[in-house]
Amino acid sequence: MVFGSSSKKRPHAITFVRMFNYKVLDMLELYLDPDSFRTLAQFKNKKCAVGLKPMVVFSGTPFENPVQDEYTLAKSMFLDFFKGEPADKVDVEGLQYIVSISARDSVDGEEEKPKIHLRVYLIRTKKSGQKLPRVEVEEMGPRMDFRVGRVKEGDEAIMKEALKRTKGSAERPKKNISTDIMGDKIGRIHLGKQDLKELQTRKMKGLKRSRDVVDDDAGEDITMVSEDEPAKKTKKA
Repeated sequence: MVFGSSSKKRPHAITFVRMFNYKVLDMLELYLDPDSFRTLAQFKNKKCAVGLKPMVVFSGTPFENPVQDEYTLAKSMFLDFFKGEPADKVDVEGLQYIVSISARDSVDGEEEKPKIHLRVYLIRTKKSGQKLPRVEVEEMGPRMDFRVGRVKEGDEAIMKEALKRTKGSAERPKKNISTDIMGDKIGRIHLGKQDLKELQTRKMKGLKRSRDVVDDDAGEDITMVSEDEPAKKTKKA
């Protein structure tokens, strides 16, 4: 969940919140820099199609810190935000844009923490005269710079419970048996060809023909003729 707010004390704040078991798991507050902010419409160029999965790139040693801090938490939050629906396979033609998130190294004695820079680039492929095309990137927006604000890290025990995988998701897959995201086992059964000749169907009274209509039809024989001649009825002797 992402919550945006702005006040005199904390202007242009964006708060990332993750929930588990209807409770807050962890939170990260980022302050948007209004001077460097650019919207998608301010970049007058081609945009990618809606609903595609992005490629996410993190640059900078703050995101590689082995000890969890606000930058490693931001990396985890951004990955959850941009990943979308799970997919086993991705079409290469659908990889049309890159989300680049970078942060410079911190300097000793510097009070202000390094900003997080978010950029979005459109991928363009051009002819190269070889088998593989030449790939270029062009910024398409939006552009955002963030300052790190307040942080609420998740409890270790609750985080362990939240990251627990469902039983059977890591097991060796069996033929015609799968496990959904809730951990329920689903089986598929293949039946042979069924004989439906002796199938007892339900008869509706409204579709039954009356006895008088049946008798009249039995005594008449309708002969089909061409459209130019009227139909003739021939009575049986």
